[in-house]
Amino acid sequence: MFNSIRLFFRYEIKTKFFEVLKYDYQFIKFPLTFFLLVKFLLNYQQKKYLLSIETLSKLYRSGWAGSKGSVIYIAKKMFSNPNSDFKARLLAQLVSQVVPLENTKHFFADPAELFVGVCIVLRRKSLARKGILLIKYSYYFPLMFKLFDMQEVAKNYHIVLEPSWAGTCDPGILAYATLNEPVFVMSYESRDSAFINAISTGLKAVKLSSNWWVDHRKFHYDIEKKRDIDIIVISAWASFKRHYFIFKALKQLKKVRPNLTVSLVGYPGDMTMSQVQLLAQRMGVLDILTFYEWIEPEEVSCLLQRAKVNLLWSRFEGLNRSIIEGMFCNVPCILREGFNYGDKYPYINRDTGDFSSESRLPENLHNMIETYDQFAPRQYVLNNHTCLKATEILSREITRFDRDSNEQAEDVDVKINALHGMDYFHSGSRTKFNQDERFILNLLR
Repeated sequence: MFNSIRLFFRYEIKTKFFEVLKYDYQFIKFPLTFFLLVKFLLNYQQKKYLLSIETLSKLYRSGWAGSKGSVIYIAKKMFSNPNSDFKARLLAQLVSQVVPLENTKHFFADPAELFVGVCIVLRRKSLARKGILLIKYSYYFPLMFKLFDMQEVAKNYHIVLEPSWAGTCDPGILAYATLNEPVFVMSYESRDSAFINAISTGLKAVKLSSNWWVDHRKFHYDIEKKRDIDIIVISAWASFKRHYFIFKALKQLKKVRPNLTVSLVGYPGDMTMSQVQLLAQRMGVLDILTFYEWIEPEEVSCLLQRAKVNLLWSRFEGLNRSIIEGMFCNVPCILREGFNYGDKYPYINRDTGDFSSESRLPENLHNMIETYDQFAPRQYVLNNHTCLKATEILSREITRFDRDSNEQAEDVDVKINALHGMDYFHSGSRTKFNQDERFILNLLR
């Protein structure tokens, strides 16, 4: 009972307070912007460059009044001075704090493990063309500088970064601006692509994100399958996924739909499944929920094929893959209004789903459950948002920077994202790049 009350208090008071501080009333938060700018300046004057960039990163992600313009101006000034020791010191400070941890020590022991899911070669290097090396997960971007001579890697491979979260003013990303070669950064948010383009470094924005790389062959649509799940939520058991606020809406919706059925699919984050269940019990909605943990993509696909509505209710994260997976199963979605920086993504439209405010979520869920069969999200994503289309976009951007534009380059291989990393779309590609992997491993420090 005590744990239930404490968990409820944490969300009813503490979480609401921090959400207001981080996300709401941004137009009046210039004093907070000013505070972080002063903190940045103090760190910068003491040549604590990593701390100064981390401060800028917090400010940029905040969206507070004055944050975007001031951060772009400062970042451009820092990286454009050819006589400054800023880049070298920043990189040294970043690398010095990369140490073996529980989830990275196996990479230190055997860097070849990086090619299991963190790094993937998409084109072989040749005399005429650089190869292409894609690095996924922001968390591992600094690790590459710790383990490899990245200047040499960049001479031989076009490096592509696939960040985990929105917000490209990030120390791990900006470290790649110290290289002498162009580096491509997936920046689908308009704020993020504008930042990359405005600071005038070797970083090049590409309008892609992690949710473009779904293996659509694993997510099916069977018109005969019974849709007996009203709402599905696929997310980690984590505070930022906002289960508490989902349960508040479900409590209201349950009054008009007493037979409501909701499936929650997840894995441990900063919460456990039992904590989420405790929260649901406290909110009076546990009886309408079915929980699934650590299930395989095929099982996720089966659940999605039974669902009427796919709900994502976080306020800030990366660009969510499960929404697109649902669309391949012909499930429309609802996202929270103002998600990330408030972009109205083209893949959320009259065929695929909608945005909702907090207050209207119960009503919008009810309406979409009633009309789910009037949406056609599968056709939209098959036409516009596949890993094949993403590969075309990436290839087109990179080709502009190839050394010899008159030489015919081999095709860029297609990759896919899964829960535990990346793989090739075509199974035959798995051994195709063995020589490139060996070459890159020879560049270990």
